[in-house]
Amino acid sequence: MFSFFGGGSAPELSQEEKTKLVLKQAYDFEIALRAMDYVLDDNAERGLKLLEDSDKEADEDERTINVLARGVIEFLEATLSFEAEEMKKASATLAKAETLSQKSKTNAENLKLSNSSRYPPGTVFAVTYTESLLLHALLMIFSESMMEVAKALLKLRKAYYTLQEVLQQIKDANLKAVEEAERRGENLSAGSSAASFIGEGEVFNSVDIPYKLSEEEAKDKDLLEFAEKVHRMRMKRLSGAHIDNPPAINRLRDELGLQAMDKLPKEPIEDHVVLSDDIDKSQATIDEFIHSGVNLCFGILQVVLSLLPPAIGAVLSVVGFSGSREEGLKLVWKATKHRNVHGCIGLLGLMFYYDGPFQFTDDDFDVPASVKEYLESQKKKEITDNKEGDEDKEVSREPSITAQSVATVDSLNMDSNTLLHPGKIMEDALLKSRALFPNSALWLLNEARMLSGKGRLEDAVALMDSIDVNKIRMRQVKSLMIFDRAITLIHLHEYDRAADDILSLLDISDWSHAFYSYFAGCCYLENWRMIQMGDLKSDKEEFYKEQASKLIFKSVDYLGKKTWRSKNLPLDRFVARKVEQFKATQAKLNLTNPLDAIATSPVYEIAYFYNGFNRMSKKHLEISQKMLTEYKNPAIESNDPNQNLIRDLLLSLSLRRLDKIEEGCKLLDEKVLPVFFSVTADNHVSYVKKSEDPWLYPSAFYERALFCWKLNGVEKLPECKEWLIRAQNYADDYELSSRVGMKIKAAIDRVDSALNN
Repeated sequence: MFSFFGGGSAPELSQEEKTKLVLKQAYDFEIALRAMDYVLDDNAERGLKLLEDSDKEADEDERTINVLARGVIEFLEATLSFEAEEMKKASATLAKAETLSQKSKTNAENLKLSNSSRYPPGTVFAVTYTESLLLHALLMIFSESMMEVAKALLKLRKAYYTLQEVLQQIKDANLKAVEEAERRGENLSAGSSAASFIGEGEVFNSVDIPYKLSEEEAKDKDLLEFAEKVHRMRMKRLSGAHIDNPPAINRLRDELGLQAMDKLPKEPIEDHVVLSDDIDKSQATIDEFIHSGVNLCFGILQVVLSLLPPAIGAVLSVVGFSGSREEGLKLVWKATKHRNVHGCIGLLGLMFYYDGPFQFTDDDFDVPASVKEYLESQKKKEITDNKEGDEDKEVSREPSITAQSVATVDSLNMDSNTLLHPGKIMEDALLKSRALFPNSALWLLNEARMLSGKGRLEDAVALMDSIDVNKIRMRQVKSLMIFDRAITLIHLHEYDRAADDILSLLDISDWSHAFYSYFAGCCYLENWRMIQMGDLKSDKEEFYKEQASKLIFKSVDYLGKKTWRSKNLPLDRFVARKVEQFKATQAKLNLTNPLDAIATSPVYEIAYFYNGFNRMSKKHLEISQKMLTEYKNPAIESNDPNQNLIRDLLLSLSLRRLDKIEEGCKLLDEKVLPVFFSVTADNHVSYVKKSEDPWLYPSAFYERALFCWKLNGVEKLPECKEWLIRAQNYADDYELSSRVGMKIKAAIDRVDSALNN
C-alpha cells in the first residue's frame, strides 16, 4: 500500500534555529493564504506577485506552499473555464507541488522540526501533498469523460490512503495530548503549549511556536517582533482586512439580492471583527491549515467517490476504497467554517453541488433523510392538527418535505435533512464570502446562481447586470459570468440578449466555440419561430433566420480546434451529433430551408442541461409548453420518433412544474419510456438500446423516478429507486455521461439513505 510516512536521519537543529524556521513557515503560509485570497477578490496579479516575491529568497521547503498556492490559483482558473490550456498548466503546477511536498515532509521528519502543538513533524506537508493530488485528480474528473474519470482514480487512491494515514497520526497525537493533560490535571487548550515572550512588562503568547522558549529566546526582540507580525497577519486575514479592504463586517448582509445592500451600515467599522463565532482566533496558522485542509480534502474525496459510476465504485469498494456522500458533505461544511482558502474552495464546491450550472442534487427530489422519522413526524403532526381543530388550514397535497424550514446546525454537526437542503445556512455562508471579497465577480456570480435556483431569475439577471463585465480582471470569471447570464436569459426567453452574450465569448474564451455558435444559433432560431407564431413582434425575422442557419450549421467548423487531450469536449461532441441529425433530416425530406429540418426546439434541450425547467416561472413554463406543442414545420410534421422523444420528455417536465404531475407522468409513461423500455408479465425488464440522443434515455428514467416521488411520496421510494437503477443500467460512456451519471448516483444515495434510516 502507498505510504507517505517515514524518513531518514539528519543533524539535529538547535532550538533557536528550529524556532526561527517554525516562525518562518507560519509566515510563509500566511503569505500564501493572503495571495490566494487576493485571487478570490479578483486581484490575481497582486496575489501572484506576492508569491513571486516570497520565492526569491526561499529554500525548497519554503517554496512548497508557494507552488501549491500557485497550483490552487491555477486550479480555480481552470475549473472556472474548463479550458484545455488552463487545465494543462494547473496539472503541471500541482504535479510539482506533489513532488515538493514529499521532499518537505521528509526534511521536516529528518530535522525533527515540529511546527504544530500536537501533530508530528511534517504533517502539514502531508496535507499539502494530499491537496495537490486531489486537485489534480479533480481536473481530470471535470473533463466529463468516463475515460478521464478512470485515469483520475490512481491519484484519488493515493490521496485516500495518505489522508487515512494523516488522520491516524492526528488521532494518535490528539489522544496523547489529552492523556498528558489529564495526567497533569490541566485543561487541554491551544494556548497551553504556546511560547511566551517577555518585553517591557508585557507578555506576548505566540501560538505559532508550539513549545516553551529558552530564557534568551523569550527576550529576543527581533523574534518577538516577527512573532507579532505573524499574529497581526492572521488577525487581519480572519477579519477580511488583509487584502486592502476594510474589515468585512462592514459589508455583511443577511439577505440575497441588490435591494439588501441598501441596509448596510453607514458608519465604517475599523475593528478586526470576525464574521462568525466558529472562527478560532487562538489557533496557530499551521494547525488551522492542517485542520481545514484535512476536512476539505477528505470531504471532497468522499463526495467524489460517492458520485462515481457504480461499475467503478464497486471495484473500488472491494479494496476498501469507498466514500460516503453524507460524511463527505459534513467535512466540507466543516472546512467552510475556516477563514482561509480551504473554506472558500469548500464553499465553491458546495455551491457547485447545490446551486451550480448543473446540480448534483435536484431541488425537486427533496426526499427525507429517514422514512421512519418522517412518518413519525407526520403522525405527530396529524394528531396535533386534529387537536387544534384547524379545519380551515390549507394543507398541501405535496408529499415531499422542506427540510430547510426546520433544519438546525451547530458548529460541528449537520443533520441529514440540512445536508440535503442547507437553505439559509448556505445563503449565510455565501453572504460572508461576498463581504470578504467585495471586488470579486466570482462570489457575485454564485449569489446570482442562488437567486436563479430559487426561481428569482429577474433578480439574478439584475445582479449580474450590476457589474461591468469588462472590468472583471479574471478572464475565466468574466467568461463564466457571461455564460451564466446567457443561460438565465434563455430561461426568461430573452433570446436576443442571450445570443449577444454567448457570441461575445468567441472573442473571450478559449473553450467550446462550437457549442457557443450552436447555442447562439438556437436562440435566433427560437426568436424566428416565435415571430412565425405571432408571439414576438419584430422586424428582424430575416436576420434571425439567416443567423440561426449560419450559426447552427457552421458550428461544426470549430470542431477539432479547441480540444481537451486531443478530443473534442463533451458539449462539442453533442453539437456534432445534433448538426449531423439536422443535415440527415434535410436530405431525407428534400428541404430547401435547413431550419425546417430542425424539429423540437433545441434551445429547450440546452435549458434542460442547465436546470431550466426547475427554474422557470409559471409564465415561462407556459411559453415553453406552447412552443413545444404548437409550432409546426416539415421536420415536426414528419413525426420523427427520436425528435418526438425529446419533445415529449421536455413537455412532461413542463407539465410537472406546472403542477400537472399526473398528466406529465402519463405522457412519459405512454410516449417516451415504451420506446426503449418494457417490463414483461413476469417482471422481466427489457431495454432497447438506442444511440440517437444518448443523454435522453437515462435522463428519462431519472425523471420517472422523480415523478414517482412527487406522486406517491415515501410510500413508493422503493419504486423510485428501481427507476434510478434502470437509469444507471441504461447509461454508457456518451457525451455528458459524467454529468447525467453523477446526478443519478446522487439521487440513489439520497433514496438509499431514506430507506435505510
